Amino acid sequence: MSDLEPLFRPRLQYPERALRLRREGRVIVEFRIGNDGAPQDVRVVEAIPPGLFEQSALRYAAGLRYHPGEKPPHPAETMGRERDRQRLEVRFEMRGQA
Repeated sequence: MSDLEPLFRPRLQYPERALRLRREGRVIVEFRIGNDGAPQDVRVVEAIPPGLFEQSALRYAAGLRYHPGEKPPHPAETMGRERDRQRLEVRFEMRGQA
């Protein structure tokens, strides 16, 4: 997905409803990295299962921080995606959850 390594990763919040249902899933988010190193225009591309993890994934992605002004190393590899947009898969797994 993304070739860039964040300087800071916030704590991923597992949704309470998903914990009660004992569900796992994944969400693919897409965003641009602003000049300040913060993700901008964060949006969900895919969510499995739908309707359960999207908000937590969006909050997580919005909290990432990268080197200011950092751009993907190979823009030609975006293959049809908007230039400089990054994709990130956020996995929600029950392992380690209370």
